[in-house]
Amino acid sequence: MRRIFLFAGYDNNMKVQDYVVYMVKKLAQLGDVYYLANGKMPSDELFKIAPYTRRLYTKEHSLRDFGSWHFLIKEIGWEKQAGYDEVIFCNDSVYGPFFDLRQIFSQMERRGYDFWSMTSDYTYKYHLHRYFMVFTKDVVKNSKFQAFWDNIKNCANLQNCEYELSELLAEQGFVGNSYIRSYKQSNVLQESSKLLSEYPVPFVKIKSFLPKNEYTAGSGFGLKCKIRLHTDYNTALINRHIATGHYPQTLGQRLVSFSGV
Repeated sequence: MRRIFLFAGYDNNMKVQDYVVYMVKKLAQLGDVYYLANGKMPSDELFKIAPYTRRLYTKEHSLRDFGSWHFLIKEIGWEKQAGYDEVIFCNDSVYGPFFDLRQIFSQMERRGYDFWSMTSDYTYKYHLHRYFMVFTKDVVKNSKFQAFWDNIKNCANLQNCEYELSELLAEQGFVGNSYIRSYKQSNVLQESSKLLSEYPVPFVKIKSFLPKNEYTAGSGFGLKCKIRLHTDYNTALINRHIATGHYPQTLGQRLVSFSGV
């Protein structure tokens, strides 16, 4: 199975964080990684992931993840992408992977989906979450799919192009789903008390460790403990990213990070 990963990166401080190096290294074990940093990323930062990528780009734009993927698609070309069995769109808004993704890919391949993601929800309308979306060769060759990406600037809401994309593919007769399915309207990534224990997610949102948002996991202590209990992931990668990113933290979150949990 040949796979290509289109990785959309962004960092306020124009650094390739350690958790991103870990993620890219793990993805490179599964396929070819093409990385685009949104902004003016210094070359010495890009060198951190150079051993694990086929090509690196840095380009400043205002079109968020979908704009980065649009740029990578244009650089790589549809013909080359169609030569892979699967094309994966991913970003650095999550920590992980916590598990061997080979098992997840094998399981989803057996299910026979044309496109899939790690998680999904239908709080507004059913859609696959954009931080990790997988498309088979048949989808990549579809003219409507290609037109969607070629004309991404016309997307009704660049924040939520994932709504339009999931709907478009369903209209084309493709069958999609997510690895983690809760059959509820709620977003499972926002249910921090159930992550890893009830929902074996391979990624969690960075927002889970930041205050005052729908993903916040309190101080983050419980979620980090579950990551340590259920996985081999080094939670120091989370602590270092939060510290170097100068993210706002509550007193409880600062104490947890300071304690090294």
